[in-house]
Amino acid sequence: MRTNFINIFLLSFIPLFVAFDVLGLFPIYIKFTAGMDKKTKTKHLKDSLLTAFIISLLFVIGGNQVMTYLGISMRDFLIAGGIVIFLTAIKDLILGHQIPSTESEYFGVVPLGIPLLAGPAVLATSVIIWNEYPVYYYLISLVLNIAICWIVLYFSGYILKVLGRRAVEAISKVFSLIIASIAIMFIRKGIMGF
Repeated sequence: MRTNFINIFLLSFIPLFVAFDVLGLFPIYIKFTAGMDKKTKTKHLKDSLLTAFIISLLFVIGGNQVMTYLGISMRDFLIAGGIVIFLTAIKDLILGHQIPSTESEYFGVVPLGIPLLAGPAVLATSVIIWNEYPVYYYLISLVLNIAICWIVLYFSGYILKVLGRRAVEAISKVFSLIIASIAIMFIRKGIMGF
């Protein structure tokens, strides 16, 4: 029973962890918060994590209602979500993350919270996990991933000193490759469902 819980938890946690790709966001966060004082940086970080959490929850709840209303099956969403996630991962592999503007006081909400943290990959993965496993697995995975994002971004300066910029960027590319593989798995499961 315990082994089954751990297995299902990992199946919900790992795809969401890879989708958040906090290490991919890491260099952008460091670059654009470098000139900010600690209070402003902390405010933007809180705003971004709260936004990512709320948007992800609203999307899975509202997304399911819309899917039911439109007659979209989970198989359909697995294929469509897989394609979106795959394209997002390929874009990140080839072009890297887009550079945001920090001039707005809402920088923590847009673009840091959405779409950089809670982007298409996170939202599509969230709906798939929400429908594949009991709801509490998704909720635990989401809370833990938000906590990990907070730790990594809050201590970003220290982590960069330890790992170095090249190592962080290399890990980010590996994450993009993993998320592309997860996307292919979603597409395959959707097709096999038919």
